[in-house]
Amino acid sequence: MIVGLIIAALLVVLGTGAGSRQLRTMRRVQAEPFMPDVDRKYFRGQGRRRLAASGLLVVIGLMIAFYYLSGMDARMDELGEKRAEGPPAEADKEFARLVGVYWIVVILLLGAVVTVAMIDFWATRVYWLARYREIKNDHNTKLQRDLAVYRQQKLNDRVKGLKKPTDDTTPEGEPPVG
Repeated sequence: MIVGLIIAALLVVLGTGAGSRQLRTMRRVQAEPFMPDVDRKYFRGQGRRRLAASGLLVVIGLMIAFYYLSGMDARMDELGEKRAEGPPAEADKEFARLVGVYWIVVILLLGAVVTVAMIDFWATRVYWLARYREIKNDHNTKLQRDLAVYRQQKLNDRVKGLKKPTDDTTPEGEPPVG
């Protein structure tokens, strides 16, 4: 029981802390006037996804805490002890089904948290790969420009290296090469 309540408390604290952090991030994104639309859209979506996961963690923590604090755990222990005495009563069977459905809901909510986390991971991957491609293209453009400047300088250096004509083959009125 103590371990279950500790886990429940940790989930509630973790969900609340992560949720408050996401709310702050969403407010900061909304207040930023010079953020590109692509970034704003990504960070808004990220905040929503993570806020949903935080809310689910809080709900799971509260459901686990309710299970122990309401006495459902103690009653299930009693049903286990009664089982040796004879067949269970209909009310006991109904309660056992209720507890089974209760834990199925908890597990489904946990699956929803994992699903939201995977969707958030994928969205982050897509976003950062797009940013990486932009940075790579900018870098390649700058490298091409620098290469063109370097080639032009090399060509100019080669032209400067030409010797001035020493004989009278240069027509009059034209300046010598160099």
